[in-house]
Formats: sequence, structure tokens, C-alpha cells
Amino acid sequence: MIADQATHRGGEGSVYYTLDGQYAVKIYHAASADKQGMLQKILELGKNLGEDEQFLAWPLGIVDSVNGQSKTGVVTRRIPTTYTPLYKLIYSPRDAINQFQQGRSWLEYLKMARGTAAAVRAVHGKGMAHGDVHLKNFLARSTTGEVVLIDLDGLIVKGFLAPQVKGMPGFIAPEVLMRKSKPNELTDRYSLAVLVLWTLLLRNVMLTQKCYDPDDQMHDDELGYGQFACFSENPADRSNWIPRIGTPLFRNGLLSYTSLTPKLQDLTKQALITALHEPQKRPQAVEWERALAEAYDVLISCANCRQSFFYQYWLQPPPRRTCPFCGAGARPPFPVVLDLMEERAKGMYVLIRSMVLYHGLPLFADVTEPGRYPPFSRRNTPIIGQVAWDSREGVYKLLNLMDVPWSIVGGGSSPIRKGSAIPLKKGMLFSFGQGKRLARVIE
Repeated sequence: MIADQATHRGGEGSVYYTLDGQYAVKIYHAASADKQGMLQKILELGKNLGEDEQFLAWPLGIVDSVNGQSKTGVVTRRIPTTYTPLYKLIYSPRDAINQFQQGRSWLEYLKMARGTAAAVRAVHGKGMAHGDVHLKNFLARSTTGEVVLIDLDGLIVKGFLAPQVKGMPGFIAPEVLMRKSKPNELTDRYSLAVLVLWTLLLRNVMLTQKCYDPDDQMHDDELGYGQFACFSENPADRSNWIPRIGTPLFRNGLLSYTSLTPKLQDLTKQALITALHEPQKRPQAVEWERALAEAYDVLISCANCRQSFFYQYWLQPPPRRTCPFCGAGARPPFPVVLDLMEERAKGMYVLIRSMVLYHGLPLFADVTEPGRYPPFSRRNTPIIGQVAWDSREGVYKLLNLMDVPWSIVGGGSSPIRKGSAIPLKKGMLFSFGQGKRLARVIE
């Protein structure tokens, strides 16, 4: 049974909640056998979602009548009221600043960005496309970063399920606006790139700054986001450049993509510069998901404003590393930077990613495990080490809290057993144990 009054009315249909509050029911304005057939196919494709189910409000059933009248509708799980439409959290820098002043952390936005990538990756992994990826089709729990993708009743499968909508202005891929393509997985990749960066940088990085048709707003948008689409920080094209980009956010500035990790910067350039009009070259959703996960371990807290930000270990000298929110520079003792490595062939190790250590930071077990990425939450992840600054010796030390001893590679020293600590000196290479990762101290 559903409530008498709709909670939301849209162009395609109205949404009701069941009387027990467990489900949301979307009733389309027009009954359609074709729509029912399409929904049935989507239901079948949604079987065996596994862990990815948490990211998706997948259709669970089909409605064919209401109060004896023929209707077409779809049933999904109701997302708890603790979730908020994503656009309400990241719509503008000023809105975000208000959130930060209330105690929100940029880590939460990083988690939400990762959640959007995970949701799109889950859809693409089923051989489908969403076709309408934007900030109004995600619900988020900002305190935990959990994200759910909605409006899955119009999924696209090439040659099987045709696209139902074109997308939301500002997120639509250029080739769709230029009528060279219809929504598909490759256009989803563009939309996801824009969404991830909007979530992290709190702005649409493709926002047009020029007027191309003063007499027709729709045509102006088609040109500005289509034929003349331009990434706001494209060094070769300043069409959409905004002078405040790169100025600290709390000083009326705008966050720059250069404050992101090197992998996220590379994906940004690939998606919005190199492959802007070459869809096949756009990064996959899983690439964004992995880069966002890896970014967890290079976050530090600003000593001045207490906001989380990516420690810019790639910039030299260290005083150039500044907080993008308040502009304060990093202060000594500067954090330790490690390179994590994994064995690919016997005795052959490859660089996996970097991580940053600072005083008081716990070291979690996932860091040492080959093939592991930081989980969404480390609430139940074992702590295997603790970082502390030894002011007397002027060095950071990593205390082993594991029963498994660590060892310094090529150092000829005795094993680092539980309760002992490794002084983290530049150039040192150490192992977390047999079958575990190696770590090299870069600085």
C-alpha cells in the first residue's frame, strides 16, 4: 500500500512512499507495456549486485495497477532520511564553507566523490550506462560519505535498452550536445569526471564564461558545453578561466585541481583536456574510484584552520605546500612521505602509491596488504602501527603494534618486533612482513 499523497512530482512521474515507510514507488504519468518490459529487463540485470548494492537504489519490483486502475510504476528501497541530495551539499563554494564552519571535513567530500565513482563503476560493470549522471541523482550521508545513485529505471544497454533522457545541463557530454552521440557509457565517463571534480572542488569546472548566443539561452549552453566546451584550468585555452581559481577558498577563492593528488590531476587532464572530444580515451569509472581511494592516505590536517587537505608532497621545497582552504603553509616537522611497493615477480617490486605519515597517525592493516585499497571506513580495520615525532632525536618513528615483526631491507639490523619502533629516515626501505608490502621513506 502506498500513501495517498505524492512526496515528489516530476516530468516523468510521481513518487510515493509505502505505508510501512520501507519503499519508494514511482508511478509514471502514462501506463506503458513497453516501459514495463524495459523495467523487467532492468530488474533481471540487477541480480547479484553483491557489495555494490549499497551504492545503488536498484528497482525491486514493477507496478501494473493502483486501486484497480492500470498504471505503470517501479518500486525501489527507500533511502533513509539521513541521506541528503548531493547538490544540497556541494552546490556552491559558499554553501560548502557553511558546511565546513559547522565541522564538516573535506575527507567527507572525498568519500562522497569516491562513492559516486563506485556507483557508476557498478553500473558499467553490469554492461550498462546510466545516461543521467549528475549531482541531483545522488543521495549522500555527509557524515560518513556514503552515496546512493538513484533513477535507475532508465538504464542503457547498447542494442537492448535505449536512452530515455539526454542528461542534465552542465553534465552532458559535448558529443551529445553536438548531436554526434546519444548517452552511453562513454558519455557517463564525462559526466562522472565533472561530478567528481564538482564534489571535490565545489564548482563546475566546465562552467562557461562566455556568451555564444545572447538571443537563445538553450543554444548558448549547447555551444558553451558542446562545441566550445573548455576545462576552466586548461593551460592552452583560457576561455573559461576564473581569476580566483587557486586563491584560498576561505579568502573568497576557488579550489584548483592542482591541489588534488597527482593521479587525480592526471585523470582530470585526461578526461577534460586530452579526451574532451575523444570519448574512447576518457578514464573509466574504476580509475577514478581507485585514485580517490588512494588519496585518503595523503590527507593531513591544516595546523591553522584544521581543515583536511592533500599534502602536496610533489611540490618542492616543502614550504610551497599550502592549505588550499586558508593558505597557511606546511610547518616543520614536515610529514614523512612513504612509497608503498608490491611484489610483481620474485624479487621485483613496483611502486603502488604514496602515503603521508604525521604525529599521532595510526597505521591500518590495509596499508600493508597487497592489492588492497583504503576501505570507505576503517572503523573495524586493525591498527598495526602508530606514528610519533621524537623531538629529542628529530625524527618520526613508526611503532610496531603487530605480533608479526617488521624488517629493514638491507640494513642488517634485528627484526622490529611488537613494541619496537622504526626511525623513519630518508632512503630507508622496510618490510611489513613476508607477503606484505614494502615501504620506502622518500622524505
